[in-house]
Amino acid sequence: MPDPVLRASVRRMVEFSLRGGDLTPASAAAMQEGSRAHRSRQKAAGAAAERAVSWEGTCGGVQAGIQGRIDLLWEDRSPVCVDELKLISGDGPLPDAPVPAHRMQAVCYGFMLCEEMDLRAVSVRVSYVTAQGAVRVFFEETLSRGEAREAFYGMLRPLAEWFKAQTAYQKRRDLSLAALAFPFPSFRAGQREMAAQVYTAIDRRKRLYATLPTGTGKSAASLFPALKALGNGKTEQIFYLTARGTAQLSALDTLARLRTQELALRSVVITAKEKCCPQSPMQCHPDFCPRAKGYYDRELPAILEACRMDSWSAEDIASLCERHMLCPFEFSLALCEISDVVICDYNYVFDPIVSLKRIIGQGRPVTLLMDEAHNMPGRVRSMLSARLDSRGLSALRRDVGKLHGRKSALYKALSALLSALKEADEASPDSLLAPTEALIGAMAARMAERQPEGYQDCFRALLQFRMALERRAKLPDAYGVLSESTVKERSLELLSLDISSYLRECTGRMRGCVFFSATLSPLEQMKTLLGGDGEDAVFALPSPFPPERLLVLSQAVDTRYQRRADSAESVARSILAMFDGKAGSYIAYFSSYAYMLMVRDRLLTLRGDLPLNVQARGMDEAAREAFLSRIRSSASALLSLCVLGGIFSEGIDLPGKQLIGVAVVGVGLPQVNAEQEALKAYYETSMRDGFAFAYRYPGMQKVLQAAGRVIRSEQDAGVVLLLDSRYRESAYRRLLPPHYRIVYAADSDEIRRRTQDFWQTYGI
Repeated sequence: MPDPVLRASVRRMVEFSLRGGDLTPASAAAMQEGSRAHRSRQKAAGAAAERAVSWEGTCGGVQAGIQGRIDLLWEDRSPVCVDELKLISGDGPLPDAPVPAHRMQAVCYGFMLCEEMDLRAVSVRVSYVTAQGAVRVFFEETLSRGEAREAFYGMLRPLAEWFKAQTAYQKRRDLSLAALAFPFPSFRAGQREMAAQVYTAIDRRKRLYATLPTGTGKSAASLFPALKALGNGKTEQIFYLTARGTAQLSALDTLARLRTQELALRSVVITAKEKCCPQSPMQCHPDFCPRAKGYYDRELPAILEACRMDSWSAEDIASLCERHMLCPFEFSLALCEISDVVICDYNYVFDPIVSLKRIIGQGRPVTLLMDEAHNMPGRVRSMLSARLDSRGLSALRRDVGKLHGRKSALYKALSALLSALKEADEASPDSLLAPTEALIGAMAARMAERQPEGYQDCFRALLQFRMALERRAKLPDAYGVLSESTVKERSLELLSLDISSYLRECTGRMRGCVFFSATLSPLEQMKTLLGGDGEDAVFALPSPFPPERLLVLSQAVDTRYQRRADSAESVARSILAMFDGKAGSYIAYFSSYAYMLMVRDRLLTLRGDLPLNVQARGMDEAAREAFLSRIRSSASALLSLCVLGGIFSEGIDLPGKQLIGVAVVGVGLPQVNAEQEALKAYYETSMRDGFAFAYRYPGMQKVLQAAGRVIRSEQDAGVVLLLDSRYRESAYRRLLPPHYRIVYAADSDEIRRRTQDFWQTYGI
């Protein structure tokens, strides 16, 4: 096998070797606007734009290929001039000298041009331009070919040494992966078939859509073959994506089991910035945060220390960052670049605003394993949708006026967008594009300065709105436009209706994508919704657990919104009947918080000493953990009341006696509102069943997720009680798993009798 070749862009090489300086919001946000400023300047300049250059050679025994694009090339000058463009505000302070990394990018391009054109000297220039393309200041110098060569190799040498170390690690990793065995004594029924399907999807660079019952070991059946594919060179990196932090635990547990073998594997968990930030309140600016001040001066030593470890959990990252005074979130993103397995939320791959462009946007061979894939339609739709709200814009304008004055370009841009929003036609919101772009440019140029609270959130919302406007211009039917107005306020929402084409485009670039869930049903319809095509595979695994150990009862109760007050008494009696079948831990799930409280009151009226554990609104991490801890540690009877589709209805594992019964009240249909009705109308045309895609499928997926909390292993036994008359209708009944042998109970007395009989036979 030939030696690996170091391939890198000029920008990556320079940023690696000149790592230093502060961590500012501009690092993550203003770069969004750099390319727009470039295009504006390139249109106005009489020079060659985006001139591609490349270089092949060796450095320190490493074969390297470096490439890049020169922003502007003035070939009619003597010597020829390389012009590197960088964004700057239209009214902010001017720099006294170019940023070293900006200068060095131009110098490296200059050397590569000298090699290509056999030049003796080259002029290098750094121009700081506004979003509109106006040059505010520039810095220019002439270098000989030898001077440019020395600077170029000075940038390449550290990266080549790093590449050599990474290559040695990867050889050790691949040897360990070749010897890796499945992390359990044997495969569960269907796991081997699932693993084979996953490997094939990666090998053929296709998509796989799989539904497997809860408790069947989805993480092991997907991660193990993906790691084998990694060791065989079929992919370079694995992203394990989830919708909730709790769902990451199964992936971490699988990796921990694999590491009991002689395994060399780097894995990292990305925790949301708000959760891992040690500052309170969080202020991401070097003027306020000592971890941001000089961040890049300290980052590389921390990365080198991290490379002596394999697993980078949230706790590991926090500890490293404490020793080196680093931002935990930014450091976890840096570790992503050298991780074999990245465990994170969907948005780090699919959100066009916050996705990890340092990896996903570089064309790197990446495999996606998407757990809880039934959540993806709603999550991706929220990433592609956007909303402008005059209230938030007005509040920001007021604060900007106090900080920068009403004559500042930023204040004027905010005023212009507010005026345009007030006058915007709901049928044609394209008039908002120009003022939105103008405000984004004004905000991006001042991103590194001190700004009012909410500045970052507003900037992100504007980027998302512009993205939605641009996507709608290309795909007019892909968006619905919703508007709300009062005397003083106006909001306008661009609702993403078509997510299939976006997902098809995103996943088509990957080295295999696996969508899996216990409730990815109906499977063929979900495959279509999630961007699949005729060449992609589906896989359904029947439950490997004895069906007789699960008692599924259903009672015809009318739980529709209009009848909830009338049905609360009947629902309370039926839940108590299940609870009386055997002393133990139970959860009842409700379609809304208000309905849950209504039934809670009836339960306490019927039995005042009932041991209840009730989900509260807006629970923080500590409250959630206390809620779950009470369930897990309860040695006596306990009835927990939770919201269907909430934080306790999926992604939590309560095996054995921790949970022996679940009641689901209703069929989980989303609330009827303008958004859902717009989706219903769209799917009626595109999928020929609007109600099913907008309401029934997502509702029943929530039902089955909640019910799936019960049976988690071959030794478990439990009861599922479905309370709604619609479970007798074929449209809902056919969405239930085949192993659900439903018993239709006439009343609460029959529920009590059947549960007692069941537990006499299958007591645990």
